[in-house]
Amino acid sequence: MGGSDCPVIGLAGGIGSGKSAISGILKRTGAVIISADEIAHHVMESPETVARVRREFTDAVIEDGRVSRAALSEVVFNDRSKLEKLNAIIHPVVIAECRRIMDESKSAPNCRAIVLDAPLLFEEGLEGLCDAVVFVEADEELRRERIVASRGWDETEMARREKFQDSLISKRQRADYIIDNNGSLEDAAKQAGEIWDAVVRS
Repeated sequence: MGGSDCPVIGLAGGIGSGKSAISGILKRTGAVIISADEIAHHVMESPETVARVRREFTDAVIEDGRVSRAALSEVVFNDRSKLEKLNAIIHPVVIAECRRIMDESKSAPNCRAIVLDAPLLFEEGLEGLCDAVVFVEADEELRRERIVASRGWDETEMARREKFQDSLISKRQRADYIIDNNGSLEDAAKQAGEIWDAVVRS
Protein backbone atom coordinates (compact mmCIF):
# COMPACT_ATOMS: atom_id res chain seq x y z
CA MET A 1 0.00 0.00 0.00
CA GLY A 2 0.99 3.64 0.16
CA GLY A 3 1.52 5.98 -2.71
CA SER A 4 -0.48 8.83 -1.22
CA ASP A 5 1.41 12.07 -0.45
CA CYS A 6 0.20 11.75 3.14
CA PRO A 7 -1.09 8.20 3.69
CA VAL A 8 -3.48 7.39 6.53
CA ILE A 9 -2.60 4.46 8.79
CA GLY A 10 -5.47 3.10 10.87
CA LEU A 11 -4.75 1.36 14.18
CA ALA A 12 -6.93 -1.49 15.40
CA GLY A 13 -6.58 -3.93 18.29
CA GLY A 14 -8.10 -5.10 21.52
CA ILE A 15 -8.40 -3.06 24.69
CA GLY A 16 -4.96 -2.87 26.29
CA SER A 17 -3.13 -4.09 23.19
CA GLY A 18 -0.89 -1.01 23.19
CA LYS A 19 -2.28 1.08 20.34
CA SER A 20 -1.34 4.28 22.18
CA ALA A 21 2.25 3.09 22.52
CA ILE A 22 2.39 2.40 18.78
CA SER A 23 0.87 5.84 18.14
CA GLY A 24 3.66 7.36 20.21
CA ILE A 25 6.31 5.51 18.21
CA LEU A 26 4.80 6.62 14.91
CA LYS A 27 4.46 10.21 16.17
CA ARG A 28 8.19 10.29 16.87
CA THR A 29 8.75 8.94 13.36
CA GLY A 30 6.85 11.91 11.95
CA ALA A 31 3.15 11.02 11.87
CA VAL A 32 0.23 13.25 12.79
CA ILE A 33 -1.82 11.37 15.40
CA ILE A 34 -5.61 11.52 15.48
CA SER A 35 -6.92 9.91 18.66
CA ALA A 36 -10.65 9.24 18.50
CA ASP A 37 -10.64 8.61 22.26
CA GLU A 38 -9.18 12.06 23.00
CA ILE A 39 -11.68 13.70 20.67
CA ALA A 40 -14.52 11.79 22.33
CA HIS A 41 -13.38 13.04 25.77
CA HIS A 42 -13.59 16.64 24.54
CA VAL A 43 -16.97 16.02 22.89
CA MET A 44 -18.32 14.51 26.10
CA GLU A 45 -17.46 17.70 27.98
CA SER A 46 -19.25 20.07 25.62
CA PRO A 47 -22.47 21.66 26.92
CA GLU A 48 -24.39 20.35 23.90
CA THR A 49 -23.36 16.77 24.60
CA VAL A 50 -24.04 17.06 28.33
CA ALA A 51 -27.56 18.30 27.54
CA ARG A 52 -28.24 15.47 25.08
CA VAL A 53 -26.87 12.81 27.46
CA ARG A 54 -28.99 14.22 30.30
CA ARG A 55 -32.13 14.06 28.14
CA GLU A 56 -31.40 10.49 27.07
CA PHE A 57 -30.08 9.02 30.33
CA THR A 58 -31.48 11.39 33.02
CA ASP A 59 -29.60 13.20 35.77
CA ALA A 60 -28.43 9.83 37.13
CA VAL A 61 -25.35 10.08 34.89
CA ILE A 62 -24.66 13.78 35.57
CA GLU A 63 -22.43 14.95 38.40
CA ASP A 64 -21.59 18.60 39.07
CA GLY A 65 -22.91 19.56 35.65
CA ARG A 66 -20.67 17.08 33.81
CA VAL A 67 -21.19 13.57 32.49
CA SER A 68 -20.06 10.99 35.04
CA ARG A 69 -18.13 8.49 32.92
CA ALA A 70 -18.35 5.84 35.63
CA ALA A 71 -22.13 6.14 35.96
CA LEU A 72 -22.65 6.28 32.20
CA SER A 73 -20.40 3.27 31.59
CA GLU A 74 -22.36 1.28 34.15
CA VAL A 75 -25.52 1.99 32.18
CA VAL A 76 -24.38 1.52 28.59
CA PHE A 77 -22.05 -1.45 28.99
CA ASN A 78 -24.88 -3.50 30.42
CA ASP A 79 -27.41 -2.71 27.70
CA ARG A 80 -26.57 -2.73 23.99
CA SER A 81 -29.55 -0.53 23.08
CA LYS A 82 -28.40 2.16 25.49
CA LEU A 83 -24.84 1.95 24.16
CA GLU A 84 -26.21 2.44 20.66
CA LYS A 85 -28.09 5.54 21.84
CA LEU A 86 -24.91 6.97 23.35
CA ASN A 87 -22.94 6.17 20.20
CA ALA A 88 -25.58 7.96 18.13
CA ILE A 89 -24.91 11.10 20.19
CA ILE A 90 -21.12 10.92 20.31
CA HIS A 91 -19.84 9.14 17.22
CA PRO A 92 -21.07 11.44 14.43
CA VAL A 93 -19.34 14.39 16.11
CA VAL A 94 -16.14 12.40 16.70
CA ILE A 95 -16.04 11.11 13.12
CA ALA A 96 -16.64 14.59 11.71
CA GLU A 97 -13.77 15.95 13.80
CA CYS A 98 -11.48 13.07 12.73
CA ARG A 99 -12.25 13.90 9.10
CA ARG A 100 -11.66 17.62 9.67
CA ILE A 101 -8.24 17.04 11.25
CA MET A 102 -7.37 14.55 8.53
CA ASP A 103 -8.24 16.99 5.74
CA GLU A 104 -6.38 19.81 7.49
CA SER A 105 -3.30 17.63 8.01
CA LYS A 106 -3.25 16.37 4.44
CA SER A 107 -3.22 19.93 3.16
CA ALA A 108 -0.09 20.75 5.19
CA PRO A 109 3.04 20.71 3.01
CA ASN A 110 5.11 18.72 5.52
CA CYS A 111 2.58 15.94 6.24
CA ARG A 112 4.32 12.56 6.00
CA ALA A 113 1.57 10.31 7.38
CA ILE A 114 -1.54 10.38 9.54
CA VAL A 115 -2.29 7.76 12.18
CA LEU A 116 -5.95 7.24 13.01
CA ASP A 117 -6.20 5.60 16.43
CA ALA A 118 -9.87 4.70 16.75
CA PRO A 119 -11.08 1.83 18.98
CA LEU A 120 -14.13 1.34 16.72
CA LEU A 121 -12.22 1.71 13.44
CA PHE A 122 -14.00 -1.19 11.75
CA GLU A 123 -17.30 -0.87 13.59
CA GLU A 124 -17.71 2.71 12.34
CA GLY A 125 -16.40 2.02 8.82
CA LEU A 126 -13.39 4.29 9.33
CA GLU A 127 -11.05 1.79 7.65
CA GLY A 128 -12.37 3.23 4.39
CA LEU A 129 -10.44 6.44 5.17
CA CYS A 130 -7.18 4.52 5.57
CA ASP A 131 -4.47 3.58 3.10
CA ALA A 132 -3.42 0.78 5.46
CA VAL A 133 -4.74 -0.74 8.69
CA VAL A 134 -2.39 -2.08 11.37
CA PHE A 135 -3.66 -4.57 13.95
CA VAL A 136 -1.82 -4.36 17.27
CA GLU A 137 -1.79 -7.81 18.82
CA ALA A 138 -1.24 -8.79 22.45
CA ASP A 139 -2.23 -11.80 24.51
CA GLU A 140 -5.36 -11.45 26.64
CA GLU A 141 -3.52 -11.89 29.95
CA LEU A 142 -1.02 -9.17 29.06
CA ARG A 143 -3.79 -6.85 27.89
CA ARG A 144 -5.63 -7.40 31.15
CA GLU A 145 -2.48 -6.60 33.18
CA ARG A 146 -1.96 -3.38 31.22
CA ILE A 147 -5.57 -2.29 31.71
CA VAL A 148 -5.53 -3.02 35.44
CA ALA A 149 -2.33 -0.96 35.74
CA SER A 150 -3.45 1.96 33.57
CA ARG A 151 -7.17 2.21 34.23
CA GLY A 152 -7.76 0.28 37.41
CA TRP A 153 -10.47 -1.92 35.91
CA ASP A 154 -11.24 -5.25 37.54
CA GLU A 155 -10.79 -8.50 35.62
CA THR A 156 -14.32 -8.58 34.21
CA GLU A 157 -14.48 -4.99 32.94
CA MET A 158 -12.37 -5.55 29.83
CA ALA A 159 -14.48 -8.54 28.76
CA ARG A 160 -17.68 -6.62 29.49
CA ARG A 161 -16.64 -3.84 27.13
CA GLU A 162 -15.10 -5.98 24.42
CA LYS A 163 -18.27 -7.97 23.93
CA PHE A 164 -19.76 -4.84 22.31
CA GLN A 165 -16.96 -4.70 19.70
CA ASP A 166 -16.21 -6.79 16.63
CA SER A 167 -14.18 -9.91 17.38
CA LEU A 168 -10.42 -9.56 17.48
CA ILE A 169 -10.11 -12.43 15.01
CA SER A 170 -12.22 -10.48 12.51
CA LYS A 171 -10.19 -7.30 13.04
CA ARG A 172 -6.92 -9.15 12.63
CA GLN A 173 -8.08 -10.75 9.39
CA ARG A 174 -9.16 -7.41 7.94
CA ALA A 175 -5.89 -5.64 8.75
CA ASP A 176 -3.06 -5.13 6.25
CA TYR A 177 -0.26 -5.41 8.80
CA ILE A 178 0.19 -7.00 12.23
CA ILE A 179 2.35 -5.73 15.10
CA ASP A 180 3.07 -8.34 17.78
CA ASN A 181 3.12 -6.24 20.93
CA ASN A 182 3.76 -9.06 23.41
CA GLY A 183 7.44 -8.19 23.71
CA SER A 184 9.52 -5.11 24.38
CA LEU A 185 8.78 -1.59 23.20
CA GLU A 186 11.97 -1.77 21.14
CA ASP A 187 10.65 -4.82 19.30
CA ALA A 188 7.32 -3.10 18.64
CA ALA A 189 9.17 -0.02 17.39
CA LYS A 190 11.16 -2.15 14.94
CA GLN A 191 7.96 -3.63 13.53
CA ALA A 192 6.32 -0.21 13.35
CA GLY A 193 9.36 1.13 11.50
CA GLU A 194 9.12 -1.61 8.90
CA ILE A 195 5.44 -0.82 8.32
CA TRP A 196 6.26 2.90 8.10
CA ASP A 197 8.81 2.15 5.40
CA ALA A 198 6.31 0.02 3.47
CA VAL A 199 3.40 2.47 3.66
CA VAL A 200 4.97 5.92 3.81
CA ARG A 201 8.05 5.50 1.66
CA SER A 202 6.65 3.19 -1.01
